[in-house]
Amino acid sequence: MQTKALLALLFTVVVWGIGPVFIRSLSVALGPGDHLVIRYGIVSLIYAVGLLVMGNWRIAREDWPRLLLLSLVGMLGYNLGSAFGFEKVTAGIGSLIIGTQPLLIALLGSVIAREKLSLPAIAGLALAFSGTGLLVWRDIGFGNGGNTMLLGSAFVFVSGLCWALYVVLTKPLIRKYGAYSISAWSIIIATLAMMAMLARPSTLHTIQGMSVSNWLDMAYMAGLSTLIAAISWNYGSSRLPAATAGAFIYLVPIIGVTAGALMLGETITPAMLMGGALILAGVALAQFGPMLRLKGSAMGLPAIIFAVTMWGLIPVAMRYLILGLSPQTAMVLRLYPAGLIAITVLLIVGVRRIEWRDWGRIAIAAFAGNLGYQVLAAFGMKSVPASWTGLLFGLEPVFIALFAVILAGEKLTTWLVAGMGLALLGTLALMLGSSFVPTGDVSLTGLILVTLSTMGWGIYTVVIRPVSRKYGAFQVACLAMGLSALPMVFFVTPEFPQAVASMQTTQWLAVGFVVIFGTFLATSAWNYALGHMESSIAGIFLYVQPIVAALGGMLLLGEQLTWPLLAGGALIIAGVAVAQFGPLINAPIKRSHLAAQPG
Repeated sequence: MQTKALLALLFTVVVWGIGPVFIRSLSVALGPGDHLVIRYGIVSLIYAVGLLVMGNWRIAREDWPRLLLLSLVGMLGYNLGSAFGFEKVTAGIGSLIIGTQPLLIALLGSVIAREKLSLPAIAGLALAFSGTGLLVWRDIGFGNGGNTMLLGSAFVFVSGLCWALYVVLTKPLIRKYGAYSISAWSIIIATLAMMAMLARPSTLHTIQGMSVSNWLDMAYMAGLSTLIAAISWNYGSSRLPAATAGAFIYLVPIIGVTAGALMLGETITPAMLMGGALILAGVALAQFGPMLRLKGSAMGLPAIIFAVTMWGLIPVAMRYLILGLSPQTAMVLRLYPAGLIAITVLLIVGVRRIEWRDWGRIAIAAFAGNLGYQVLAAFGMKSVPASWTGLLFGLEPVFIALFAVILAGEKLTTWLVAGMGLALLGTLALMLGSSFVPTGDVSLTGLILVTLSTMGWGIYTVVIRPVSRKYGAFQVACLAMGLSALPMVFFVTPEFPQAVASMQTTQWLAVGFVVIFGTFLATSAWNYALGHMESSIAGIFLYVQPIVAALGGMLLLGEQLTWPLLAGGALIIAGVAVAQFGPLINAPIKRSHLAAQPG
């Protein structure tokens, strides 16, 4: 009956969800080494008896290399990473990181078993790994406490990677010998390796000193979680559709976080909530994305959400780099690699011949537009929080429309004037608020520079539009990006080599994010989305950027939410909406002026 199957799956995910609490409790109380030796000594004995009783213990000689590999790398690696990881990381964070296992299985399946990795799976991988990065962001490159948490998170992640390898390698053996035989042999082999690596004379003293609570925890993990839950999962999953059974997996990290808070008193932080949501969304997208048959504008929906999210996080990453390095160093690290990659890509895919008169337009867009935008924004963000910068970047559609009137001779509408007035009123609120509500890191000069930088992007968009239509947006964008990188030699200071050599892990991650995700992948996703939906519809999603920037600044950089940020942001977004969508009230078919932007 389906009711029994559903109850069996519910029982299983509850048991597995609470498991990290007992793994952490045992690893902390007994030590991860003794915990594993005692736990798997019990489990392997039970499995060995089962093999003898059932009689299916024989394995062909040609299958032993694979069995040894999956046992000593997959099963052993999973348990070592899990036990030693949960000694250092909270049960809640560890549970969320474990939630990436389905994605790791898909990734290794494509590499080892040559299984096709779909586009939703790739997007899901990027989303979930972003969530994992968010969980450990504050612990990368900091003091000893942060290093302990980071090391524990890395152990738990590696344990998931080993388990993914185990799942992929066991498939052919399970089809040949059955699930029980392979599970039993892999656990027995891994246990023998654990005994050789971790067992010591003091392990006997640990056993003698175990409390009743320790034995109850051990009984839970050895009996309930390892044996009974596996049986209940097989019972439920065999009687329900795979999609239904898979949906239950999403409860495991949620239960793990809740159990850690209730049973161990762990704190649930905003970063855990946001990181966990990204992980679950990524796993869901990878698992159920291929089942969707999107048509029309819905095909571009995941792409445009990805693009505006990445662009919203660029002010966060750049602010982090600028505070840790300098505006010049951060700017060089962003533009030079991006320009180099852009030119390399063009050399590979080929370039259409461009007329001499059009090179002038491309150069103006690159130097006066893009380079001016980058320079002003970099020096402005030195004294403007990422959340404030994200809101000011929201002015870009208004300035694009303004410069279309000034440079391209387009009509100045009442809606544009009204929208500009409202948006600039919001900018004024931010500037005045920086004086009345000082936060210690906001200056009027910085706000002016960031505002002027958005004008630079408006010039870039208007000037480059005709040549983009003539030669193709991708080619022209790459050429402009390459030209923008040339002046970076003038921003290389004598301290640049030392600054680069002393960069922390998070700073290199921020550079990689800005260059790859924030520039190339986000722009490609935006252009793909524009090919599947009206630009007026796509423009609505630009309002997600300042929200992402504000959330990212608060969660990742510890920025504060103040009344100037709320009031000024609301006025800016309202002004942009009036300028951009006001004309559509009387002329709904007319498209607004939008262009890809780097954030």
